[in-house]
Amino acid sequence: MNNLYDEVRNSRNELLEQAKQLSTSELNYNFGSKFKSIKYNLLQIAYAYHEGLDQYKDQIGDYDLFKENGPKLNIIDIENYFDNIDYAIEQNPVSPETVMPYIFNDYEYRGKIKFLMTFFEVIDGNVDVERKNVKVKRS
Repeated sequence: MNNLYDEVRNSRNELLEQAKQLSTSELNYNFGSKFKSIKYNLLQIAYAYHEGLDQYKDQIGDYDLFKENGPKLNIIDIENYFDNIDYAIEQNPVSPETVMPYIFNDYEYRGKIKFLMTFFEVIDGNVDVERKNVKVKRS
């Protein structure tokens, strides 16, 4: 379990480092109902872990408070949120069966995030997509 989760955590941390290159407007840019924003997708990963690890909320924090404050969080807040989740998983006897659905969810949302980040040229991608009317300024 530790090796699998270490791999997931390291991969996610790389993505978070890339997300730090985004401006606030890029992080929050709404791509539409199917994709929403990069920030929204990052939070969906964290919320799934947090909700599923409810018995460790003393180490992660108050789920309802994070949901309520989600729109106000910046990338450092989100990174800290994941650090709390990682700490709870590392410090407690979490079985692979418990966390596996959240790992799959993590990979699914990160795929979307990586695709969306290609629009801002943070991640190089050979994505054959025509970009129209995307006006986002770096702050």
